[in-house]
Amino acid sequence: MDRLLTAKRGATLVCDEFESDRAAGTLDASRVESLVRRFILAKFRLNEQEAAPAGASLEKLAQASLAKMLRIAPDLVKTEDRAANCDGADSATVKQALVIMALQKEFHVQLDCFRAGLCHSVGELAALVWQATR
Repeated sequence: MDRLLTAKRGATLVCDEFESDRAAGTLDASRVESLVRRFILAKFRLNEQEAAPAGASLEKLAQASLAKMLRIAPDLVKTEDRAANCDGADSATVKQALVIMALQKEFHVQLDCFRAGLCHSVGELAALVWQATR
């Protein structure tokens, strides 16, 4: 429970920074990317060290989060995860979709859901957020 609350507080702090910068007119593409990354890591309950091997890949960050939660090696997530839902999406894909939905809600932005779903990297997703704020 403590880890969940810490992750929630971390994501909330990032959202507060985003709103503060937006209100002050100091947001730029680079700052948005940094905030989006920090938000994703908070939601995925990863620190920078745990996220480093995944780089900016949304899929690999989701897999690293699942691996941490399941206490298995990140490379095993893809081979061990069996889609149990009706559309055949694996857990990492669902996790990515949920973080995009949370990002829209908590950053108060409306993204093109189709384009957001096609994003492969934090930078691509951040570019959509930046576009939505302009």
